[in-house]
Amino acid sequence: MIPESSTVLLLNPPGKKIYIRDYYCSKTTKSNYLFHPLDLLVLSGRLSGFFRVASEDAMVKRLSPDKALEKVALHTPAAVIAMTGAVSMEEDLPFLEAVRTRTGVPLLVSGDLFMEEPGMWLERYPFLDGIILDFTNEDALHFLRGEHRRIENMAYRDAGCVVVRDQPRVMNRQFELPVPRHDLFQHPGYRYSFSRKRRFASVLTDYGCPFRCSFCIMSTLGFKVRPVENVMEELRFIRRMGIDEIFFIDQTFGAVRQRTLKLCAAMREQIPGAGWSCFSRVDVVDPPLLEEMRQAGCHTIILGVETANEDILRQYRKGYSRQQIRNAFSWCRRLGIRTVGTFILGLPEETAETVEETLDFAKSLECDFASFNLAVPRVGTELRKQVLEEGLLEEKTFSMDQTGRNIAMPTRRLSRDEMHRLRRRFILGFYLRPSYLCRRLWRLKSWYELRAQVVEGWEMLRGVMWPG
Repeated sequence: MIPESSTVLLLNPPGKKIYIRDYYCSKTTKSNYLFHPLDLLVLSGRLSGFFRVASEDAMVKRLSPDKALEKVALHTPAAVIAMTGAVSMEEDLPFLEAVRTRTGVPLLVSGDLFMEEPGMWLERYPFLDGIILDFTNEDALHFLRGEHRRIENMAYRDAGCVVVRDQPRVMNRQFELPVPRHDLFQHPGYRYSFSRKRRFASVLTDYGCPFRCSFCIMSTLGFKVRPVENVMEELRFIRRMGIDEIFFIDQTFGAVRQRTLKLCAAMREQIPGAGWSCFSRVDVVDPPLLEEMRQAGCHTIILGVETANEDILRQYRKGYSRQQIRNAFSWCRRLGIRTVGTFILGLPEETAETVEETLDFAKSLECDFASFNLAVPRVGTELRKQVLEEGLLEEKTFSMDQTGRNIAMPTRRLSRDEMHRLRRRFILGFYLRPSYLCRRLWRLKSWYELRAQVVEGWEMLRGVMWPG
């Protein structure tokens, strides 16, 4: 137990690359974008009612490990809560051990690396005091206040023993969040590819996902939503800060239709003029919902396509068809909403032919942006179990990156080297089309967007041509 009013430090560790570690889905950025560390942002509001909360984002400040340790010590924290990620574990773990040695205070962590067998990780790394398995609940607060009996989803040390509390994740219930401390996360280095203004805020209106895609960690988290008024309290706070660009980081914005319609109506009335982007699904959106979202300020929607191959879509329980994908992109185009298609290459069934099929399909959708990811067998997913059984992955492999710069596994028919070459061909074949470049330039709305997208485009292409 730590005294109330003492300082709890929220820490995003440094890294040699630009890492995004939050929401149990770590990755390296494909260009130079870096949005707010969501786990820490959410926890900031939860803890501020009882402790002084400070933040140190060594990633956005591009601090060296030594400089980051100096910054941590200057805060004289009574406890530290840090981000981790499978993508950066080889850097994170030695750094966090140094933090524990330097400060001597309790150290809690949140990250995808520990979502399976968290007790084993605590046994392996004695410098960790607790692992947060749901950053939206009150477990971290209960731990810091010594109220261990109230903990629901967390692994922690108690009187020298490792305790794992991992209650079943529930579906379709409500939860509320105290307004996060967005004021602590306002460094100019935060950037988001689809924001139309430099300053933006990241907002979570629900947690987890009601859909069951077998390659995704989100399907294992359960699903719960915030009441509309609880979300609006946060959005009004953000507006008072002078920010009117929002990134809704929900996995499927619109999953609960009537709630979404109420939220859009409230945004139109209470924060008029705000612009925003979100993730959704092609089988969730339709013209009436998209029109309500557009009127509420939505300018960009990120939609999962994954693959053009119907068999692979069914195999991984995506729950929609190629025609539904085409319809959703067409509807958005008609309404003037920009689209981002996300694609996954390298699932076990992938062949050179299915990659070509998906590339042709991606071109035909006329999406404004495309995100090409490599399949990664994340801890806790059904995909990981599958590839371990098939011998495509070694059980001790935890470090992985969906951007494809380090390919986690081959497919049944393609080696890692072949996947690397196909990924490169896929990205260059999509982005370097004269018709695409002209269309993208034509749709820019400001000098800020022009500059930001030129810089991001260059960083992305540099990563493809000269990875590492």
